[in-house]
Amino acid sequence: MIRSPLFLRLFSAILISLGLFSAAAYVFSVPFIEEKAYEIERDASRTILDNVFELVSRIRGGLEEQRVATVDSYKTRLRDVLELAVGYIEHVYARADRGEITMEQARREAMEGLRAFRYGNGDYVWAIGYDSVILSHPSPDYQGRKADDLRDNLGRHILPTIVATAKREGEGFQTYPWWRPNGDERAPKLSFFKDLPRRGIIVGTGAYLADVDAEVERRKADAIEDLRQALRKLRIARTGYLYIFDSANRMIIHPNSNIEGTAFGDRLNSATGRPIAEDLKVAAAKGEPLTYLWDKPDDPGNYAYEKISWVRHFEGFDWYIASSVYVDELRRSSVVLGNRILAIGMALMAAGSLLGYIAVGRLVRPLRRLADTAVQVRAGDLGAQSGIRRSDEIGLLASAFDGMVRQLRDTVATLDSRVRDRTAALAEAETRQRVILDAIPACIAGLDRDGRLTFANLRWAELVGRDKAAVIGRDLASVVGRRAMAALAPHLDRCLSGEVVTFEYAFPRNGGTMVTKTTLIPHRGEGRGKGGGDEGMVTGLFVLTLDITDEKQTERQLVEAQRLKAVGQLSGGLAHDFNNLLSIIIGNLSAARDRYSAVEGLDAYLEPAQRASRRGADITARLLAFSRQQPLKPEPIELCGLLRDMAVLLRRSFPSSIAIGVPGEGRECWTIADQTQLENALVNLAINARDAMPNGGRLDIAVGIRKVEGDQSFDEPVRSDDYLEIRVTDTGTGFTPEALARAVEPFFTTKALGSGLGLSMVYGFVKQSRGYLRIDSRRGEGTAVTLLLPRAEPVPRLQEADPAAAAEPQSGGWSGQLALVAEDNDDVRQVMRRQLVDLGFSVVEAASGDEAAELVEQIDGLSLLVSDIVMPGLSGVELARRARLMRPAMRVVLVSGFTVEYGDVPADAVILRKPWDKRDLVAAIGHAAEPAPA
Repeated sequence: MIRSPLFLRLFSAILISLGLFSAAAYVFSVPFIEEKAYEIERDASRTILDNVFELVSRIRGGLEEQRVATVDSYKTRLRDVLELAVGYIEHVYARADRGEITMEQARREAMEGLRAFRYGNGDYVWAIGYDSVILSHPSPDYQGRKADDLRDNLGRHILPTIVATAKREGEGFQTYPWWRPNGDERAPKLSFFKDLPRRGIIVGTGAYLADVDAEVERRKADAIEDLRQALRKLRIARTGYLYIFDSANRMIIHPNSNIEGTAFGDRLNSATGRPIAEDLKVAAAKGEPLTYLWDKPDDPGNYAYEKISWVRHFEGFDWYIASSVYVDELRRSSVVLGNRILAIGMALMAAGSLLGYIAVGRLVRPLRRLADTAVQVRAGDLGAQSGIRRSDEIGLLASAFDGMVRQLRDTVATLDSRVRDRTAALAEAETRQRVILDAIPACIAGLDRDGRLTFANLRWAELVGRDKAAVIGRDLASVVGRRAMAALAPHLDRCLSGEVVTFEYAFPRNGGTMVTKTTLIPHRGEGRGKGGGDEGMVTGLFVLTLDITDEKQTERQLVEAQRLKAVGQLSGGLAHDFNNLLSIIIGNLSAARDRYSAVEGLDAYLEPAQRASRRGADITARLLAFSRQQPLKPEPIELCGLLRDMAVLLRRSFPSSIAIGVPGEGRECWTIADQTQLENALVNLAINARDAMPNGGRLDIAVGIRKVEGDQSFDEPVRSDDYLEIRVTDTGTGFTPEALARAVEPFFTTKALGSGLGLSMVYGFVKQSRGYLRIDSRRGEGTAVTLLLPRAEPVPRLQEADPAAAAEPQSGGWSGQLALVAEDNDDVRQVMRRQLVDLGFSVVEAASGDEAAELVEQIDGLSLLVSDIVMPGLSGVELARRARLMRPAMRVVLVSGFTVEYGDVPADAVILRKPWDKRDLVAAIGHAAEPAPA
């Protein structure tokens, strides 16, 4: 074949054409492509720099917005605090208006109250007169001072300006310099003030703006740290990076942490001899890149390598943001690209030569007869033969062609048989697949590009309420309806564009709402996509829909339970603090009544205050119940008998128009709970039912054993187990949906005079008892409250204790005994000390557990220890344990404002709950039994 003149001429022409074309393509395209690749790499570094600049701009904008929001928050808080102070002043003056006290007494009491008021970070409320005299201020240096000589930084009078503005506007804000508490320097302060013309005074309060600026600076530091971490991970080309410095040439952010924070203004540019920092600033001003010579990490000190930097100046922070990359790294990719193009050209030339060789060899042969035979075969005549019998290449090709035709005839016969068998197998597989798809717990369908249904399993047809065979071939909009189609259309468009889409959709179903989660998966056909890629264009989509109604309900219940838990924790903390305050108030009021009982008319003022204090103690106890911090003593309880006993008392106190139903005689249902708190919870529910039936009705309390497996209808998912179910139902007015959603929140009530803590206490008791709660109610149709409590096995009933044995201990016999009081709150400690002295004790005091432990060890003759449980350092429980080790004969009384895990409390130690009165203390000391000598 090589010796054939026709072959040589044609093959030589092909080689010359390929060589000329490859050379021209290389000369005209490779240098241009290399230059463009370099420009793209260079511009990419500029683009990265612009993106970082935009990110810094957003950080700056976010900080400004944060400062404005913080100032607005401070202003709102100042308004709220001042409204509270004004309410207090008006309350005091109202007493004078009613003639209970004189105006002078009201003015003095109001100013003293303001001086004692504190909030926030040592902030306070002040008051001045129209003559600029300071009437109320926590600092004695300003109290009663005529301070009209105080000026701000512009020389303006501070207080006269406030007086003039308040009298003209009624209220307003003003910023002025003022001394910080315990400080010698003045700082800007934002104050809100209000004129009280009826009282002739101006009251105000303020906050230092430095607190706002400190918060903004902290957020700025966090943002800079996040930016630093991001820039350290960013690379341009192979070793290029970005860095930031300020106008003082101090490096802010750099990949090398050793350089950050240092000044580099003395580093020179080898190309210009000037400081490199100044050249970078000039480049930023011109908006052009800076080219300079620098060393490399593997060749330090040799400033012979060309680098290029883009620089931008961010005026908001006075920063210069710069990129740095070696020029040879930018060009490296273009050189690599040129070499690859050359290699590809050589490979193409070799492949072209090979193809030319094959093509010429085939073209120079007389192929007419073979072509005619091929036409016959194409027409279906598989018995056609070329008939060529030659010893050269044509004969060999003809013989091979004839053999292929014979083999093709045999193959076609074999394939026909296999196709028939495969078709039957595919039909069986399709039937089996359809059965499986109809059985799985998911809704599956297929759509073509025009929105027609090509497939649907049984569950999908049931979801849309249609017959499975009736939906195939129909348009989706006609099956699901226009409303549903309007919601689905955007998701279908996204999927048809090639995106996998997942979304949720809710719709009414059987009187409720069904929530579904749907995933749309694009189906790509054969061929090339719109962008010329290997993936085919989207010809349809698959639909996978799951019913997630139960999961959504569980999620909502979990969120509600977490929210109520957070409210409970807050309520428990508030109740603890109020218990300390109420201990002081009740103790001092009780002492005042005892000591000044001879003062005529004084008891009329003290007795209502004591009642109000005890009411406050009751409220804190309810808050502790809601926050699950009340002390419980769980024990087996026979609930049916308890309800029958309660029903006797309820029928006596309820109107005769309300019928009460409880379990009858002969039934017993046992649970484990604190009997007192359970009775309180049931009484609260009964009272709520009574108040909801002003015109009479029926209250039923039913109990029973209930086996629960995965019930999701309570306040949180119920753990599978056996429970005692208590169901309290009434025929009252019921809850509105809005009120039902907030029913167990503390202080929320629908009653005119309710405290809003009844259902909160019930909820806290149930959760603390490891139970569950559910409220079913509709407006005008009554309410049903269901409680699930742990079930207990019956236990033998105990004999009732002798009432005489349980009588309250009486005070006496303690004169001359020595007691130790350990309490970190000074006021509470003084109340305890005074009451113990009244009982005849001599008292030693300690302000911490550590101090009390030292006194126990050092002082002989201690007969009583009264200690708070929660104290700095050594806790009350640990103090009691150590005291008993050192003084076995000592009585121990522990005091607490809320229940905690007390730990290893001595067996005969008595817990005294805050707040207490003197009788509670006497009873606690009496019950603190003195152990027998060893």
